Amino acid sequence: MALREINLITSEILYRQHLLRHICFWAGCLVISLSLILGIYLYQTHAVLDKKRTLTKLQRQYRRLGAKIEEIKQIQQELSRLNEQQAVLNKITRNQPYSQVFLRLAQIMNERTWLTQLAIEGGTDAGGTANLKLTGFSHSNKELGDFVNRLSNEPAFKAVVLRYAKEAREVHSGERTRSPLSLIQFQIDCHV
Repeated sequence: MALREINLITSEILYRQHLLRHICFWAGCLVISLSLILGIYLYQTHAVLDKKRTLTKLQRQYRRLGAKIEEIKQIQQELSRLNEQQAVLNKITRNQPYSQVFLRLAQIMNERTWLTQLAIEGGTDAGGTANLKLTGFSHSNKELGDFVNRLSNEPAFKAVVLRYAKEAREVHSGERTRSPLSLIQFQIDCHV
């Protein structure tokens, strides 16, 4: 006697179960494939491409750094050119604030002493001092001595030397009699 298998489940239910198992298997394979592809993509974006991005960032920064270095070189060249111009101007003017010299001289002068000539010659020594030559008249030797003492005590004027002081007769044009006045003519040399 032979045994026969009899299937009591309808073929439609069996077909659906077979189809469901088949779909679940391929869906699982698809999910595994997609997760593997996603893993490879994330690895590339975070590991490999970050290295390339870092490299491009470094190249951009290197280009910017090169541009900044060129800009700094141009600024340094401009500064050196300005320093050369300043050195030339310093040689020309010897850095003498002559307006301050004139102000101090005007403050030192007394009422009975006046200047007829004032000459400033730029110095040729390393210190760059200028020679100041004052020529003028004073009413008396006492007035002249007061002026020389004030000039000597002023720190702006160094090596004050009275070259000469001689008596001179000067005709005063404002008086009716035009009698000559007795004045002291002087010349003072000093360094500024």
